[in-house]
Amino acid sequence: MLIEFSVTNYRSIKERQTLSMVSSPAFKELESPNTFLSQQNEGTPPRLVRSAVLYGPNASGKSTLIQALQFVKKQVLTSQKESQAGDPIDTVPFKLTAESRAADSEFEITFVEQGVRYEYGFCCNRERFTEEWLFAYPLGRAQKWFHRVFDADAGKDIYKFSTSFLGGRKRQDWESQTRPNALFFSTAIQLNNEQLRPAFDWFKERLQVVTSRHGFHQHFTLQKCEKDEFRKRIVEFMNSADLSIADIKIKETLFSADSLPEGMPKSIRDDLMEKMKDATLIEPKFLHRDINTQEIVEFEEDEESDGTRALFAFAGPWLDVLENQRVLVVDELDTSLHPLLVHHLVRQLHYDREGNTAQLIFTTHDTTLLSQKFLRRDQIWFMEKDKQSATQLYPLSDFSPRDTEAVERGYLNGRYGGIPFLKELDFYGVR
Repeated sequence: MLIEFSVTNYRSIKERQTLSMVSSPAFKELESPNTFLSQQNEGTPPRLVRSAVLYGPNASGKSTLIQALQFVKKQVLTSQKESQAGDPIDTVPFKLTAESRAADSEFEITFVEQGVRYEYGFCCNRERFTEEWLFAYPLGRAQKWFHRVFDADAGKDIYKFSTSFLGGRKRQDWESQTRPNALFFSTAIQLNNEQLRPAFDWFKERLQVVTSRHGFHQHFTLQKCEKDEFRKRIVEFMNSADLSIADIKIKETLFSADSLPEGMPKSIRDDLMEKMKDATLIEPKFLHRDINTQEIVEFEEDEESDGTRALFAFAGPWLDVLENQRVLVVDELDTSLHPLLVHHLVRQLHYDREGNTAQLIFTTHDTTLLSQKFLRRDQIWFMEKDKQSATQLYPLSDFSPRDTEAVERGYLNGRYGGIPFLKELDFYGVR
């Protein structure tokens, strides 16, 4: 489960911005469905919100925050095994001041896995990681497992390990094998560090990030449909959106040139033919019932609406999130889904079975979610740019709204910021 995420000097974000999933004890509304105990072993576990929604005008930085999370995950999982010495790190600082252009980007994330709280972070520029740290709280007190700092004068990284960080002489091997453009965390995992495995698996398995650039692809749902039990759940899920689907059948076909679009350049066509040789393609067939006879009627995928196909692509990941208690972060959740369906998804998350710690973080422009009958005041966040064109992230709770306040109306009237400032345009010389 995610506790908080902070980012500094990354794209449109200049100063440190923090998204917290810790619920406010001052708010008592919807405590049971919308919050849960973090289940960490140490101290007094904080209550966390199950979902958080981010509002803001276009270009306010909503996608940047999601991209920052995706960047951290990618670096943890792949910086050692997929990069080569000298490869640039794919980070971009805030570019509108000379100071920030020359400064490092910083990322820090706090999460709980298997009852242990972790605080992990790093600083980096295009050439190297300049600092990296990991705190763990397995026994109630902070243990600084490792801390890595680049010493510019010495031209090398300086490492400090606590006695609670296991490995003995292996730590020297992990240290020596860590390239400037790779994380120690990622390197140690590649070299079979088992102590770090639970924290690594949180990034690999728990944290699921979907950016607006990629969206959801139906491949995952198709794979899940191969199991009868999961396919039935997907059908039930889609019918909850009133789609009247009797069943879903998976069609398998061998790849052929006929499946490629006409007009494709020959070089690309030949390359695909070579790569896809003997490959099996799978696609869904949606089964409906004849209105009069109730007989089964097959619909090809392209005969279904875009909304049905979008929901099918989303169904597998969503049910997987609930089943395996993952953290799902989605940019522009409402792009391909009807607002009422988004309402249904959030409500399903809130009222899912007892003990589920799944979380959802998403950006949207749908203001109908801004109801205190639906979301707590500490679940709503806004983003906007200041006079320096730098992103600011802040919660609704900063405005101390009353529990009866009409939040949607207040937001649209500009009470909380995070809305576009629209200048009057003169079209065709006529106002």
